[in-house]
Amino acid sequence: MVDKVTRILVVDDEATARLLLRAALEGAGFEVSEAKDGEDALRQFRDQPSDMVMLDVEMPGINGYEVCARLRSALGNELPIVMVTGRDDFAAIERSFAVGATDFIAKPVNWDLIGHRVRYLFRNLQVLQDLHAASARNAAILNALPDSLLQIDGNGIVLDARLAPQARGCQQLPRAGCHVSERLPGAIADQIRGASSKALASGAPVTLEFALATGDGGKRHFEARLAGTKGQEILCLLRDITDRKQSENKVYRLAYFDTLTQLPNRLSCSERLEREIRRARHQGEKLAVLFLDLDRFKNVNDTLGHGAGDLLLRGVAARLKQGVRPADLVARSDPWEQELELARLGGDEFTVIIPRLRGTRDALAVASRIRELMRRPFFLEGRQVILTTSIGIALFPDDGEDAATLLKHADTAMYHAKDQGRDNPQFYSASLTQEAMRRLTLESNLRLALERRQFSLVYQPQLDLASGRIRSLEALIRWRHPDQGLVSPMEFIPAAEDNGLVVAIGQWVLRAACRDAVRWRDAGTPLRVAVNLSAVQFRTPDLVADIGAILAETGLEAEWLELELTEGALMENTGTALSTLNALRQVGMRLALDDFGTGYSSLSYLKRLPLHKLKVDQSFVRGLPSDRESLAIVRAIVALAKTLGFSVIAEGVETLEQAQLVQSLECEMLQGYYVSKPVPAEDIPALLARHWAMETASARPQQ
Repeated sequence: MVDKVTRILVVDDEATARLLLRAALEGAGFEVSEAKDGEDALRQFRDQPSDMVMLDVEMPGINGYEVCARLRSALGNELPIVMVTGRDDFAAIERSFAVGATDFIAKPVNWDLIGHRVRYLFRNLQVLQDLHAASARNAAILNALPDSLLQIDGNGIVLDARLAPQARGCQQLPRAGCHVSERLPGAIADQIRGASSKALASGAPVTLEFALATGDGGKRHFEARLAGTKGQEILCLLRDITDRKQSENKVYRLAYFDTLTQLPNRLSCSERLEREIRRARHQGEKLAVLFLDLDRFKNVNDTLGHGAGDLLLRGVAARLKQGVRPADLVARSDPWEQELELARLGGDEFTVIIPRLRGTRDALAVASRIRELMRRPFFLEGRQVILTTSIGIALFPDDGEDAATLLKHADTAMYHAKDQGRDNPQFYSASLTQEAMRRLTLESNLRLALERRQFSLVYQPQLDLASGRIRSLEALIRWRHPDQGLVSPMEFIPAAEDNGLVVAIGQWVLRAACRDAVRWRDAGTPLRVAVNLSAVQFRTPDLVADIGAILAETGLEAEWLELELTEGALMENTGTALSTLNALRQVGMRLALDDFGTGYSSLSYLKRLPLHKLKVDQSFVRGLPSDRESLAIVRAIVALAKTLGFSVIAEGVETLEQAQLVQSLECEMLQGYYVSKPVPAEDIPALLARHWAMETASARPQQ
């Protein structure tokens, strides 16, 4: 301790007293300097500061009190100043402490003990300085921490409170001198008291989290860490974790919510559904899952753009929230309606979970409400858009006992609703899964069929009524599966359209038909070949270029290829369809409208189409001649075609009487079993040699 203090200034007007003090202090190991009065002391200290000053009280000029006061004023509380005064002069002692003295020594001085007295005085002063330094360090550490510190006694009284800057605006935090329940909400105060008791009893820290309101109407989150002391007090460290909570909430929303519609996403839906299933199983209840798909939503993206599609999806989500969430059902009496859960699974697919299902009527009621909501017009960028929705319904536990199965079966039921004409709800049944599996197998086999060349073409002749000869043929695809035998086009063509494979199949048909037509031409019997184009194939942007490439590859002139399209394919996007038709006609191909009369084409649009031929659907020919309504329709179609400058071919003609009738109605051509069923390409030459005469009822095809 002495090593730290090397110099003591002794101030006394008596030379003998200074000499004795010097001897005693130097004997104790201190370095000593002397001053004979107050002026001398201040001057020496200014020139060469000492580590300690020993002042006589009574001196001429400036007395010891004044010197002490000046030194204390200039140097603060760190310098040890000892006053030397009379033993019984209590007033002098009190005055000494009043002006800042550190300690006093009473006269007469015990010269043998003075060295020890000063040494221990320095030791105590050093301990005090160390305490001050430690306190300063602790204060600095606490000020550097972004945390608040509460000191609480065993009764819940806050003894001390040091609040971090960001926490000071939170008026609900307790202050020093108040009980924890005076400002904290009751439930949180109870938590604090309970955690305090636990920390005192266990001796281990206890952590809890809570949120408090702020003066600006916001909310801040805190983590409290409580630790007990031996004095049965609690130190509570409060950390503001608002930023962390906000980050966690952001991550949670990104993980569990759809960013476009703010609805729960697929992951959130699956987890919620699993929880509801567990609850329903435990309580012996039922629940329903509704799987929604917006009908023809792709058309909105294709025509108005994806930006408009996103706006529409947000509008759909808002309308669903309004129509089936609790905000719209406050006045309703059904308890299950208060718990409906919406989610967006992706794209234009949404789900609704209905817990505590009483019966299928509840699910149908929600589905009906959704259909009504969707039928109301949406307005996008000044345009009115009408939507419908197809809804599949799966029930727990009847249709599945886990979330994945229920969602899958509801999805299957939704596709069944689309197959049933869209804009309707359908319940799941096991037969739908069987049908879906069959369809999946069919699609897989379709790909193999194209790779393994399992397709073939047959041709149905088209009879020219003026000459009685076959002038053209319709190419029809056939698929002979190695295990299942002949698969109907009515079955595999829709599947190919759904998975997009119909484009590749259609190109194969075009290429094969053109090659056969070239062989017949080279054999001296040129025949026009008619090939059906599906709606999917017709919409492909490279259609004209692809057909041109096939014609160039096979060597067939464009005039010998006729393309047949349905009304539905032409009406989906009239502007693009008209442009494509004009491009095909300019190349030189002939164009026919297939199955005319079964669709919903606009006559004003029909007259703009660059067509060559209308094909009267066989459903109208089948009832001839006895069905008067069919006869009237056929007569009207022929008259319309003549007015528009189109030639007419009647499909499905099976008898001579029907052939004579369509001829009398001025159809130029007919097609059907009366002439021939569809046959392979190698059988066509034999048919070309025949001649059909229909002047008499007994007429038959002739050689």
